[in-house]
Amino acid sequence: MPDTGSSTPFSGPSDMISGITNIKSYIPHLLDLDRLNYDSWKELFKTHCIGYSVYDHLDNSSSSSSKQLIDRSASWEEVDNIVKQWLYGTLTQSVLQSILVPDATVAKVWKAIEDLFHENKESKVMELDDELRSLTIGDSTIMEYCTKIKSISDLLANTRSLVNERNLVIYALNGLSPKFSHIVTTICH
Repeated sequence: MPDTGSSTPFSGPSDMISGITNIKSYIPHLLDLDRLNYDSWKELFKTHCIGYSVYDHLDNSSSSSSKQLIDRSASWEEVDNIVKQWLYGTLTQSVLQSILVPDATVAKVWKAIEDLFHENKESKVMELDDELRSLTIGDSTIMEYCTKIKSISDLLANTRSLVNERNLVIYALNGLSPKFSHIVTTICH
């Protein structure tokens, strides 16, 4: 092996994999049931694993090409546990507690997370949609009210249940108090 001038020469892909100690630098947000960010989290995590040639640990497809990339000193099980550590490091405490099973492979954990989010998705969408339709300004300022509408709309977008702008305007206008009736009339015309 040629001298690279470094005191700790790179010895293979397993060094790269085990060298990642802070997964949050690569996947900056935690997977959270309340934020409904499964799709974006999944894309970031999957991309990271593909980049390090360990995606086959997630889908449980024992790819010979990725096994060849892993240094002989790192076993399949060691790499699987490193990827599982990455995964655990990107979950909120509530998600972790919901899916944690002793001695599970990363593929089983990956599937448990997918199942958890798919089971809860429809009920959460219906709950958010109902909240958006029935939201009223109450004692909130216009800014707080509009921020709440935007927040709920963003959560729905995270589940691929987009609310079109026309409906958002209608929901916002319907939730205003009578003191805003002149604004509602102006906007409606």
